[in-house]
Amino acid sequence: AHAAETLLDKARSGRCTIDRSGLDLILASADMLGRLVQQLQGGEPPVQGEMRRLIARLGAVAAGRSIDLPMPTLQASAAASAIAKAQARVGAIPASTQPSDAVTRLDPAPASASVRATAEAPSELQRCDSSVRVPTTRIDSLLGMASELAIAQRIVQQDLATIARSNQPLQDNFRRMSKIVRELQDVAMSLRMVALKPTFQKMARLVRDLGIRQNKSIELLIKGDDVELDRSVVEAIADALIHLIRNACDHGIESAAERRKAGKPAHGTLSLRALQDGATVIIEVSDDGRGLHRDRILRTCVEKDLIPAHRDTAHLSDAEVYEFLLAPGFSTAERITDLSGRGVGLDVVRANIEALRGRIEIRSTPGQGSIFSLRLPLTTAIIDGTIVRVGDQRFVIPTLAIEQTIRPTASDVCTMFGSREMAMVRGSLLPIRRLKQIFGLNEGVDPLCDGLLVVLESSGQRCCVFVDEMLGQQRVVIKSLAQDTPRSRSATGAVILGDGRMALIIDVNALVQQTTHAAAAAA
Repeated sequence: AHAAETLLDKARSGRCTIDRSGLDLILASADMLGRLVQQLQGGEPPVQGEMRRLIARLGAVAAGRSIDLPMPTLQASAAASAIAKAQARVGAIPASTQPSDAVTRLDPAPASASVRATAEAPSELQRCDSSVRVPTTRIDSLLGMASELAIAQRIVQQDLATIARSNQPLQDNFRRMSKIVRELQDVAMSLRMVALKPTFQKMARLVRDLGIRQNKSIELLIKGDDVELDRSVVEAIADALIHLIRNACDHGIESAAERRKAGKPAHGTLSLRALQDGATVIIEVSDDGRGLHRDRILRTCVEKDLIPAHRDTAHLSDAEVYEFLLAPGFSTAERITDLSGRGVGLDVVRANIEALRGRIEIRSTPGQGSIFSLRLPLTTAIIDGTIVRVGDQRFVIPTLAIEQTIRPTASDVCTMFGSREMAMVRGSLLPIRRLKQIFGLNEGVDPLCDGLLVVLESSGQRCCVFVDEMLGQQRVVIKSLAQDTPRSRSATGAVILGDGRMALIIDVNALVQQTTHAAAAAA
């Protein structure tokens, strides 16, 4: 630590210049310190000779000398370590993983304010008092209790609905209580929100080390790292980002020679960007590499029996072709390396993003690069939902996915491609799905003119869902469904309504994709 500090101090004062090899030494020192800390926690100690060589090299560079000592082998640094950990967790990334003694910082003051020594001035100590370190388990308990309070409040309100109609003061008190409960939920949720900056900053080291291993010059651009997400979501997407960045560095960005031949700068550019769109956060991983090749993807699909060899693929859009990249085991790698070709593909990323009620979108221009977009909810605990009825059953549709609702007339609907029901909505012919058929219900109205069509939008695609009635909107607390639940594929969770009954939350992404793909196949 002292040897690295001496080098950094001389660089800061201008007494020496740190080049790329000097930066390699500093990063290697950080890795070594990390291993020493792990040793105190029961991990394997570093080799003494390796540590001595690192200290000697740091001293030589700080003194302006050049000595020929090999760099310490720190398991290919953070890149290989991160990739190995991600591969070890493949297929089993939980929505929330946190040690029981973990803490979340509730700090309106600057981060440095709460780590000052007690010998600081009184003003500094006063600033320390404005922050508190709280175990994350307590925050989760607070949110859970706030959510249960909201459910109980709705049940009581439902039970007293008849009395409240004729009692204006009681109605006013219920409205006031509802507002307080909603604000309590918002405050509890805000305590779980963390910025993406720490996660994004870790990717800078990963990109640098991957570039060195592949002999590529890659520049990482980061934007929007101040966007905040639920802590559980941030933890769950870290491995997905590692996978996407690894693919971009390995498959996307070309070597310097290839880039010069294509008229591009010798160094590649990888961008990591986050932006908030309402209750959704979009994280984009983009590169200016070779892009995706449609014909090569289709050829691989035929080889892996993902599509029949005789199928006409000319009518498939680029977005539909890129969807095959997310199929299990899909890989176009020509050789197996520690970065690609192992049969562990983007299907793992897709599965874990969808487990968070998010989705992944792919766009690409051959020769110019690719963009992988992750659309994620701000939180996995609460959503604003629209409650619909089919017979005696209730369902919840995320309000943000609803474009409009219409009561169709006979002239608005038709049957095409044999038995496929379609509806004309603002000049566009959209396929119709009936919730009673999706969930195998023997109740609910049958004539389309007797119910409502809810127009849903996902990833630029639209379809209509037929329901009996729309009952209203409310903020609902999400309860998880077991993966082996018979209806879990059509629902992303469940909620408890004001009357104490359960309602399933519709998986809009899956429903829209299945409906539009089925309509396209029938056409």
